[in-house]
Amino acid sequence: MPGTWQEKMAEIVEEARKRDDFVVVHHYDADGCSSGAIMNKALLREGKKVSRKWVKQLYRETIAEIRGLGRNYVFVDFGSGQLGYLKEEFGENLFVFDHHQRTDVGHPHHFTPFEFGINGGTEVSASGIAYLFARTLNQKNLDLLPLAIVGAVGDVQDFSGKLIGLNAEIVKEGAAAGLVKVEKDLRLYGRVTRPLVQFLMYSTSPMLPELTANEENCRKFLQENGIRLKEASSSARNGCGTIGHSGDYGGEFSGQAGAEVNGDAHAERWRTYIDLSRDEKSLLATALILHLHKFRVPEWKISELFGEVYSFPEEDAHSPCSEAKEYSTLLNACGRHSFADVGVEVCLGNRGEFYSRAITLMAEHRRQLREGIEFVLKNGLKEEEAFYYFDAGGKIGESIVGIVAGMLYGSNLIVTNKPIIAIAQNEDGSLKISGRATKDLVHAGINLGIAFRDVCAEIGGGSEGGGHAVAAGLKLEKRNLQAFLEKLNVKLEEQQGKTK
Repeated sequence: MPGTWQEKMAEIVEEARKRDDFVVVHHYDADGCSSGAIMNKALLREGKKVSRKWVKQLYRETIAEIRGLGRNYVFVDFGSGQLGYLKEEFGENLFVFDHHQRTDVGHPHHFTPFEFGINGGTEVSASGIAYLFARTLNQKNLDLLPLAIVGAVGDVQDFSGKLIGLNAEIVKEGAAAGLVKVEKDLRLYGRVTRPLVQFLMYSTSPMLPELTANEENCRKFLQENGIRLKEASSSARNGCGTIGHSGDYGGEFSGQAGAEVNGDAHAERWRTYIDLSRDEKSLLATALILHLHKFRVPEWKISELFGEVYSFPEEDAHSPCSEAKEYSTLLNACGRHSFADVGVEVCLGNRGEFYSRAITLMAEHRRQLREGIEFVLKNGLKEEEAFYYFDAGGKIGESIVGIVAGMLYGSNLIVTNKPIIAIAQNEDGSLKISGRATKDLVHAGINLGIAFRDVCAEIGGGSEGGGHAVAAGLKLEKRNLQAFLEKLNVKLEEQQGKTK
């Protein structure tokens, strides 16, 4: 058995060199799209015949959709938890590159970071593993490195304020090559595409007292601190600026960025964070710190404002593809609305029709997330000893219900002392269960991936689940819901040492 991950990867790469007619099967979220794109491009560059297929979840019945598409099957961003039946189906024609928690089943072409003491939930994502495969295969695949960072950020592996472990090594390599710019800066989402008022208004990590969800207060806050909200527009300045500044808002931000859409070169446009000068950025950061101190926000919470941000100099500065968080949101929007292929094409550099379609999908994604949050706020949460939960039925799409659950931590609806379990309905009538936790809960012992997997094993009946410590999902028959909730309650209490 190889002693290091490099040796293991080299063995798998050498085996892949001998094969042809690959099918790359990948997940549909940001990490899945970016890792699928990396793997697809790397194999094509070696002259291999390659096709690809994305799936929402990899269940046993999904195999029927995949069987016969090619000769060798490469699974990225899933497969570790399903290795048993994948091995039965594809035998030696199977390759799995996954960062999820593994089972006891082994396979010579299975790469998991956990085998080498590397935490796949925090230190490397599937896109990072795909990149390491691509780089080992051929050094010219260095240009695929930014996608590894996009996938890791999309999987919230920068939750501590920066990427760590193998992710950090990839970042360092990218910075040295000029592919990635790393800055210590404000980490609020929307640095590239959100007008400044909405940049503050939609902040949930951390919550900004009297600013989050209050548009008028945000406007006054910025104006009182001498920060201009608008500047003269130049229609020639940004080839995709009208997309980056208005097309992706889709009504979420009251249409405020519309001045540039009409092609008026003398119109004003709403400024975003990246338009600020160095002095203005410093002024805003200081003002936010003083504002949070005024409301006695703890120092550890204030520190969440700052950390590493990752941008890509080779992209247009005003495109969401120029910044890791916004790029990952773009890919998530494509995948979770059944157009993961559009996201992969954007990853592969196809920025014409596919890019425009992706921007439209991001607007729809934001609209549905907003409606999902409104649904939960209206209907409320139920509470068990070890978790909160809500049943969305068919009111929130199963592909975004987990994201809605995670966003609730930024609302005033709940405190962050328990995981959140979200329930939605799949098209086949079964249930999609998504769980979200915080890093503090994980430190307290919570591991949703293990809990979901163990409870599913106890229930049986076709239940399949797993994931990471901080986020997990499963498919469940409706008849098993009550049993699942009861067993999960016990399991999560056990994890925190609270059982009697």
